Amino acid sequence: MMKVAIYHGKNDVRVEERPIPTIGSNDVLIRNLRGGICGTDINIVKVGSEMGISFGAEFGHEMVGEVVEVGSEVSSDIKIGMMVGVNPITAKRAGRRKSLECGGFSQYVSIEDAALNVNLYEIDSSVSPETAALMEPMSVGRHGAFSVNPQPSDKVVVLGAGAIGLSAAASLLAEGIQHVCVVDIDEWRLEKAVELGAVTVNTLNEDLAEGLKKHFGEVNVYGQLMPDVDAFVDAAGAPILFENVMKIVKPKARIAIIAVYKQEVPVSLSQIMSKEVQIVGASGYTHEDISKVVEHLSNPATKIGIIVTQVYKLDDIQEAFDVAIAAKGAIKIMVDLS
Repeated sequence: MMKVAIYHGKNDVRVEERPIPTIGSNDVLIRNLRGGICGTDINIVKVGSEMGISFGAEFGHEMVGEVVEVGSEVSSDIKIGMMVGVNPITAKRAGRRKSLECGGFSQYVSIEDAALNVNLYEIDSSVSPETAALMEPMSVGRHGAFSVNPQPSDKVVVLGAGAIGLSAAASLLAEGIQHVCVVDIDEWRLEKAVELGAVTVNTLNEDLAEGLKKHFGEVNVYGQLMPDVDAFVDAAGAPILFENVMKIVKPKARIAIIAVYKQEVPVSLSQIMSKEVQIVGASGYTHEDISKVVEHLSNPATKIGIIVTQVYKLDDIQEAFDVAIAAKGAIKIMVDLS
């Protein structure tokens, strides 16, 4: 038997026992080491919805584990004892629609039709489990950041210093984009961005445009001086902040939306037309994103592990969710399943 976290409804996560999964010939059994609490998990548990996680289901989709059993038909490049990150979108035959129920908060998980660099990614044993478990969220951040096709000389602004925003910033810096600014209203979170190597603007203390001009200079836009920013990556989901960005965006700038907006935001299509602004959505990640992130995780210069702010034992997962929902002094909370 194994311990698993089961979702039962609004702010109700319980640790129960379930049989250890039996694997088929094409599958692999993973012993989970760490599972990360995602913003999606938080929103579902906070409101008690079944939008992605059913009542009574195992859940969690940010995970790193150790291979403990390999099916007879699985390729020999997957070996017992290997530390692997899991792509939850491809981990089960059901695919993306069941990815939030992948079992990241279960002690053991079966990976169906297991294949290296498809649903399992080897992570160097020198990487701590807490850092390794950031593979999935950092891939989301990386996918959003690179959907605006940043060039080495570009000046890029990341909106939001949560786990995804900081992951986006870390990915940009790791791949040679030197001019990266993170915007938020929480100074403690912005200090994490500075540790990663970014500059920051706290819009609680200074005007967005003036703060960005201070870092990146200004450019004349139809007779008005605007911040010289080439691309924005929106991981904040704050309507007022996005509206401010649209007021100061320069011609031909690119904007990626990775944030999950809970309400409609008015956008001036005439401004998008006249300035030739490109706005793209970014959801999930690709194999290339994950592969790049796995490289970054093993590079000590990429200090993404600093976003892990708390680690709880599986038996204390309800407390972990309480802290995550309160969102005070927490960025990425991990669950220790070892």
